Amino acid sequence: MEHEKQDKSTPKKLTKYTITTPEWHYLKIKINFDPPTMPLPPVSSLSLRTLFTRALTELFGIAGSGIHIDILDWNGEIHGSDFVGIIRVQKENLTTLWSTLTLFNATLDTSIDSSASATDTNIDDGFDNSNLKEISFQVLDNSPYLMGLVNDSREWTKQLL
Repeated sequence: MEHEKQDKSTPKKLTKYTITTPEWHYLKIKINFDPPTMPLPPVSSLSLRTLFTRALTELFGIAGSGIHIDILDWNGEIHGSDFVGIIRVQKENLTTLWSTLTLFNATLDTSIDSSASATDTNIDDGFDNSNLKEISFQVLDNSPYLMGLVNDSREWTKQLL
C-alpha cells in the first residue's frame, strides 16, 4: 500500500517527440485549359507524369527529367474548367519543379478517348483543331506537410464566423 502512494506522488517521465525537417514537399496544382472546356477532357495520371517529365526535360535537360514526382490526388476536386491535384516532390527539388510548372505551356489533344496527350501540333495546319487545348500549370498552395493542403485555414475560419 505504501508502494502505491509512492507511485502516485512520483512525477511521470515526459517523452519528447521532435519533428525534423521533412524530406518531402507537397504542391497543390491546377491545370488551366485555354479555351476553357466543358465537359472536362480526360487526363490520366500517366499523361500528367509525361507532361511533368517533358516540362522538366525542356527546362533542365536530362538531369531535370530524373526528378521524382508522386501524384497523390488527381481529379479529386474540379473547379469550373480546371483540374486540381496534389503532388509530392523531394524538398531539394521543390524550386526546380515549381519554376518548371510556372513556365511550361503545352498543346493537349483532347480527342483521344482514354487519355489526353501533349503534342507539338501546329495550330494553323488546315486540320480540325477543335480538340486542341493550350494548357498551363498553376501552383495554388504548398506545404512541407500534407495536412497543410487538405483544408485552407482561411476558408475554414470564414465558415466559423
